[in-house]
Parts: sequence; structure tokens; C-alpha cells
Amino acid sequence: MCKATVIFEEKLGKRREGWAVYLNQSRDFTWYSDKQIKSKIAAGERINGVTVTEGGEVVMDETFTTGLLAKTGLATFMPIKEDEDSGVSKYFAVTRVIKGGKAGDRYELVSNRFKLEVVDADRLKALLSLICVGGARLDEKGRVVIHEGVEMSEAPEGSTGAREGAV
Repeated sequence: MCKATVIFEEKLGKRREGWAVYLNQSRDFTWYSDKQIKSKIAAGERINGVTVTEGGEVVMDETFTTGLLAKTGLATFMPIKEDEDSGVSKYFAVTRVIKGGKAGDRYELVSNRFKLEVVDADRLKALLSLICVGGARLDEKGRVVIHEGVEMSEAPEGSTGAREGAV
């Protein structure tokens, strides 16, 4: 499955410097250049949130999200799609779905402010009604639909839904 999720594009003026990336396995953050993104995707790795066009350009993967933000200064975020300036400066992406457990399905989210949290379906639906969340959408009946690139795991036996280290 997915080993990495892009959480924002890093820009210096109008020039792209790279991408802030959350690494699922190590639960760490790093930055990738366009060259690194291209080589990882060419090697068969999946990086949620971006894709490489036939022309070799790294772009936002609109099947995963349409709300990815670009960081253009100290704590200044704006939509990558310039025609979508909604004033939103917060972005979340689903990195993992924890199926089952006493609390039901739980969703691990990472934000463009380097926050990792685990939420239930009701909280995810509330977020989806307010902003774009990478890797998830609501269908016409109001059910959460998860992107095929998001990692799925089973909750440990006797799990209450809380995860150590998540805030």
C-alpha cells in the first residue's frame, strides 16, 4: 500500500522547492524534491496526493484530493489550484483506516501543520462537510468513501479505538 502522503507543496515565491511528506511506516515527516518523487513513483512506490504526468511533471493527484495547499511563507498556506481560493488554510489527509474494534472504524489523519490524530466516522464526516480531506470523500448517501491508496489495518483485539501517541 501507500508508504507516503504529501501534506503540502513547499514554494519559494512562485518556484516549487519540494513537497512535505508524511511517512506512514516511521510516522515521521520529510521533504521530497520533484526528482525524488519521480524516481520513487517510477520504482513502483505510491505517494498519495501527487502524480507524475506523461510529460514528467509532478502535479496534485486530483483523484486523491482537490484541496492540497502550497506553503508560500511562514505559516502561509494557499490552494494549489489558484482558482479555488476558499480562505481555508487547513488540510487533512487520511493515511490509514483502522477497521473494527469496540469503537468502530477509526481514521488516522495527518494535517499540513504536522498534526497526527485518529478520529471516528462522525468526526471525519464533519470535516468532509467543511473542507477537502485527502483520501476520503462522501458519497451521495453521506457515507465515507476511502481512496484505494489509503492503508487499511485491523484494530487489535480489545481495542477501544484510542491509539498511543496520537493526539
